[in-house]
Amino acid sequence: MSTAWREVTEELARSRNLRIMIARVLAKQGYFDIPNVTYDIFEIGERFCFSKRDIKYRVRDFFKQVEGRYTLNVKTSDFLQKALLAHQKARPLLKEAEVVFLKTFGRFSDGCKEAHYYFDYNQLNDIYGKLHDVITVLHWGRLPILNKYLMINSSRIPEDNVIDFYDHYDMLYAMLKDIRGEGECMTTKGDETLDKKMTFSVYTRRWGHNDTYRVQRTVDGWNVGHIAIGGACEKDGTRALFQNLNHDSVFYPEDGIKYAMTELWEQADEGTLTLDELQVRLQQIADWISMVEKAVGEGQPDWARYY
Repeated sequence: MSTAWREVTEELARSRNLRIMIARVLAKQGYFDIPNVTYDIFEIGERFCFSKRDIKYRVRDFFKQVEGRYTLNVKTSDFLQKALLAHQKARPLLKEAEVVFLKTFGRFSDGCKEAHYYFDYNQLNDIYGKLHDVITVLHWGRLPILNKYLMINSSRIPEDNVIDFYDHYDMLYAMLKDIRGEGECMTTKGDETLDKKMTFSVYTRRWGHNDTYRVQRTVDGWNVGHIAIGGACEKDGTRALFQNLNHDSVFYPEDGIKYAMTELWEQADEGTLTLDELQVRLQQIADWISMVEKAVGEGQPDWARYY
């Protein structure tokens, strides 16, 4: 397949991992031909780790609907047939490939840790050059879930060209972690913090006290409720959150708040935060706004009132 550069978005990286997850589930169930099985939405979520956002936006990329149920579509079936065949061929060779990889790159990586990640690039290239066949067996034999940023930052999807994808220390290290049981996992834990009620208490100089917004994380961003303005907003707070702040002439570092709100949404979506932790961090953003709002007013001449 072509190895030409292409932009890899978060959506594309997520879709790749979902395809591999389906392949892993089918392989574990002993399928090496695509089964003629139908699923309901709940089963797709449970069996293949499709989150609520996946089900809303991606399920039709993988499945076609037939009389209220879903079956794998032609494009997905074609990919899975090739992946499962490659997996079937790799499985008998997998244990030996893992041993070779651990004795070569594994030892090299452990030595890099001891040397505070200083390593000889020539030695790494030599190791990589000798591992081409092993890497192919490992990739298809293990069907690893990969961190999205490995794909986004490299502008590569591994199945486009397996050997080219692993031509970097970080990718080889990801495989090492997978072999050692420390690799990436698919999860829907992020759904646990969806549509739960939280608060966002922010100080406004206009009223001289804190206003409390009602906030929920949604599959698309946030939903903000307030007496002035309520409704949906993007992951970064654009629309309802900023509309409320602007309505009360609150001074805030817009770019910083956008980054923080997006980062918080992503952390919650990845399932790394409990609802309580999400609430704490959400209020930390509100406290930051309050501090800036108070600071910009301090020392400002009464007759100026620019901010």
